[in-house]
Amino acid sequence: MIRETMRTFSRHPAYRAHRSHPAHRALFRLPPRSRQAGITLAALVLAGITLAACSGSPAPATPAGVPTIAVRPSSYGPILTTGTGYTLYMFTLDTRTRSHCPRGACTALWPPLEVNGRPTAGKGVDKALIGEIARPGGSHQLTYAGHPLYRYSVDGSPGATEGQALEQFGGLWYVLSPSGNVIERQPS
Repeated sequence: MIRETMRTFSRHPAYRAHRSHPAHRALFRLPPRSRQAGITLAALVLAGITLAACSGSPAPATPAGVPTIAVRPSSYGPILTTGTGYTLYMFTLDTRTRSHCPRGACTALWPPLEVNGRPTAGKGVDKALIGEIARPGGSHQLTYAGHPLYRYSVDGSPGATEGQALEQFGGLWYVLSPSGNVIERQPS
């Protein structure tokens, strides 16, 4: 059955184009046992990535609790951050009442700033602009000036702004100023 499936698959034009790729040629220069191990490993890795991307409930990088919204200087000027200094972002597809990054791969890469209780407003943060929206599953996400807030999981340290002006999941991601305005410009 596997051989029949491979025969059918090998006739597909995308597979024929793939066969000319250097990594494919290198794999098939290996002895048959090593080649099978390499194919099995690649299939397992691909399956793991697929399961992680399709999971309906990824582990949030920003645990629900009582977060602090703070202001931190950056190359974009003062921007909103968590109390620990991680940059907060808004998503252009979101509305004042609904997140368009509900679950799966989007929330794995862009975890929402979830809240249980009353958030703390740090120095320079306008408490009147802090709100929340309901998320799928009953949790609540903080908003600022009507923008649902997210972290970017690639920002490895406080103050990093790797997510600024990225186009992902059908929209753009931007940092926010303390007044709640979207900062679209590049670093100065």
